[in-house]
Amino acid sequence: MTGSKYISWLEKNGTTLFRGAGTSWVIYNGALIPALPFPGYYHVDSGEVLSLLKASRAWLIRYSSTPCNYETSWWYIVCDHYDPKRITAKTRQNIRRGRRECTVDEVEAKWLADNGYPCYLAAFERYQNQKPIPENDFRKKIIDTCGGPFSYWGVFHEGHLAGYCQCIVDGKNATTNVTKYHPAFLRHRSAFALIDHLIQTYVVRNGMTLSNGNRSIAHNTNYQEVLISLGFRKQFCQLNIFYERWLQLGIKAMYPLRHVLEKLPDRHVLHKIMSLMRQEEIQRSFDNVR
Repeated sequence: MTGSKYISWLEKNGTTLFRGAGTSWVIYNGALIPALPFPGYYHVDSGEVLSLLKASRAWLIRYSSTPCNYETSWWYIVCDHYDPKRITAKTRQNIRRGRRECTVDEVEAKWLADNGYPCYLAAFERYQNQKPIPENDFRKKIIDTCGGPFSYWGVFHEGHLAGYCQCIVDGKNATTNVTKYHPAFLRHRSAFALIDHLIQTYVVRNGMTLSNGNRSIAHNTNYQEVLISLGFRKQFCQLNIFYERWLQLGIKAMYPLRHVLEKLPDRHVLHKIMSLMRQEEIQRSFDNVR
C-alpha cells in the first residue's frame, strides 16, 4: 500500500479511510472493505475486526484471504498472463469482428463527462435493481477523477460511443472499475473489442495485472464468463465476513428461509437481503477449512 496513488487520491478527495491490518479500509454499501481496488489477501485478527467495526460503524467487514490454485466458491477475476492458445476459435472470431466494426481509443475524462451520458443511460436498459444517476452527477463523478490514477477508454462504432471503461491504474495493477455498454452496439462485438484492447495494452505490452474485481454477488450476469473467454481467469481465494452483533443475529434467523425468499421478486429491500444471504452462503462454504 505504501506509495499507492489511489490511496493518496482518496485522501486528497476527502474520502474517510480507516487503518487496520496493514491496509486502508473504506465503507461501501454499509460494509467495510479494503480500499485498494486490486486483488488483495489479508489477515485480520479478532481484535482488529472489533476495532475497525467500532471506528467505522459499518454493518460488517468483508475481505479476501488465502489465494489458492484449487477451486473455491470465491474468487477474483484477473488477467496476469495472456495466452492466445487459450482463446477459442469462436472468441477469436468475435474479437476480429469487434476490431473490424469498432475502434477503441483512450479518451479524456472531460470528453467522457461531456459525451458519455447517453451511453451510460442506455446501459441501464439491461439492468435490474439499479437506477441511473442524473446527468449532472454523472459529469461531476468523472470530472472529480481528473488528476487521479484513472484512464478512460471508449469503444466506437461509426463515430458513436458504443461503450466505455474507467480503469484505475496504480503501479503494476489496473482494474476495470466502471464499464458500460450501449445495448444497440453489442451486436458489433463492442465488448470484445474493448476488453481485448485493454488486455493487449495493460497485460501484453505493459506487463501489468488487469482485474475485474470479485465474484459478482448482487447481480446475475455472464459478463465475467465473457472476460474469462477473452483471457481472464479465476483466482480462487477465501471470503471472510464479520458482522455487527445485531446483523449477525438477523442473518442467522433469516438464513434458513433463503430458498423461500429466492422465489420472491428480487427487488428493493429483498434484493439487498438476498445479496447478504448469498454472501453468507459463500462464507459458510469455507467452514471446514477455517
